[in-house]
Amino acid sequence: MRAGLLLALLPLAAHAGAMQDQAAVAAAVRQAALALAPPGATLSLGPVAGAAYMQACAQPLVVTISGVAPYEQAAAHCPAPAWTLYVTVTVAQSEAVVVAARPVAAGQVIGPDDLTLRTEPVQNFAGRPVFYDTSSLLGGTASMSLAAGMVLTQDDVQEPVAVKSGQMVTVRVISGGVEVSIDAVAGETGRLGDTVLFTNPASGRRFPALITPDGPVVRLQS
Repeated sequence: MRAGLLLALLPLAAHAGAMQDQAAVAAAVRQAALALAPPGATLSLGPVAGAAYMQACAQPLVVTISGVAPYEQAAAHCPAPAWTLYVTVTVAQSEAVVVAARPVAAGQVIGPDDLTLRTEPVQNFAGRPVFYDTSSLLGGTASMSLAAGMVLTQDDVQEPVAVKSGQMVTVRVISGGVEVSIDAVAGETGRLGDTVLFTNPASGRRFPALITPDGPVVRLQS
């Protein structure tokens, strides 16, 4: 609500007696917002000029915060005399995330010199699946051209190749509490999280296995 409109709606009776100290309202709002803000966040408050048109509060202000960062709203409520002033609160939170250290072409395998950590405002990537560790991306492939300084998300980088077509690998087969290992040939190239067809060279039988960080795994129903 704009300050001008807010002031127009205030009761005329509020001009009688001592008026509320604006700095006290701002301090109460800031204290309440900081208590809920993430570590390291900084706050900026909207206008509190409307407090000057309120009668001085005889009791401690009660402040409630609503909304979702970075844009929130504080309701500063005075129990006696009863009034409520609404103040906008902007939460500026920053985190270190992985960005491209230099331009990377689409399809290029990512190396350590291609990545760096940089502190960015959270609102620049809020809701997007970003990375906080460069090591998790090494060996991956750029899904698209990456500009220097670009915050990387899961859509921008493909997982490193874990199994290559024609490669002989050890596949773990798990059934209940029983686990056996067999050597099999990958029928296709796969990355972490992919399901790949393998062939048992001893029997010629083909079967799917999930590529996990610990290698291909087959889980059978017990």
